[in-house]
Amino acid sequence: MLTQNSIAPDFTLPADNGEMVSLSDFQGKCPVLVFFYPGDFTPVCTKEVCAFRDDYEHFRSRNVAILGISSDSVERHRRFAQECRVPFRLLSDADLEVAKAYGANGLLGVRRAYFLIGTDGTLLWQHAELFPIFRLSNTRILEAIDTLLPSPSEGRRQRSGTRR
Repeated sequence: MLTQNSIAPDFTLPADNGEMVSLSDFQGKCPVLVFFYPGDFTPVCTKEVCAFRDDYEHFRSRNVAILGISSDSVERHRRFAQECRVPFRLLSDADLEVAKAYGANGLLGVRRAYFLIGTDGTLLWQHAELFPIFRLSNTRILEAIDTLLPSPSEGRRQRSGTRR
């Protein structure tokens, strides 16, 4: 895993909509929640992605972008995003290079892991699950965001915080 307050590894990956998305696209604009998940159309991953979809406005109201990453193909992501009405980008890390850079690779591919990246590209918070059947609730993720980031009304300045 990465070290808190270190610079998060930049990446550029193909998205479900066919575009290339880079972490650096968000630098200076908004924090990013990057989450790694094992695969589209699996029971726990579908619940997780749909929970992010259902709580999307809670993340947007905090000015936080969401990027989901798995090793699934762009076409599989496209079908999954369309079927589940996903309002954020799903990125294909087919060779697991980004997962490896974030320490989110496991024996069977991608581990379920979450990374909050600040507007300056630093890692503010991270959490990884040991077993793929578990996932972190959005309530816990939003609590971490609220602890580490100012509310939009406080401006874009970021506070330091400790890992939760």
